Amino acid sequence: MRIVGLLCFLASLPAFAQTEISGTIHVVDGGTIHVITDSGTVKVHLQGIAAPKSPQPGGTEAAEFLAQYAEGEPVRCELDGTQFQKQEVGICYVAGRDIAAAVIRAGLARDCHASSGGRYWPIERPQAQKLSLPDYCK
Repeated sequence: MRIVGLLCFLASLPAFAQTEISGTIHVVDGGTIHVITDSGTVKVHLQGIAAPKSPQPGGTEAAEFLAQYAEGEPVRCELDGTQFQKQEVGICYVAGRDIAAAVIRAGLARDCHASSGGRYWPIERPQAQKLSLPDYCK
């Protein structure tokens, strides 16, 4: 009886740790997107990527690349349950392709080993070494 009561209680709680969302992508910058869902907009920081912001060198190019690659496309994000600067954090896919990997592969961002575990390091381009690595990635 206790198990049934516990399950009823848990089912009544709001879903705070949503692990997957999908919708349409709107690019904010080279490492941040808005996912426009049926129930609203979710700001997502792409996990494991260190992309420069627009005022920084390379920031405009990273944002333009990501916009050309994915703007307005259907997107699916696997959220990891953490937040970065009040944004959800996750790995996001357009047409089954990891969009953070695309930005890194283009040489416009770097692998952030602290959050990726080195997932993108093998595809990081030599020209990306000129991009500064934020303290949270070191």
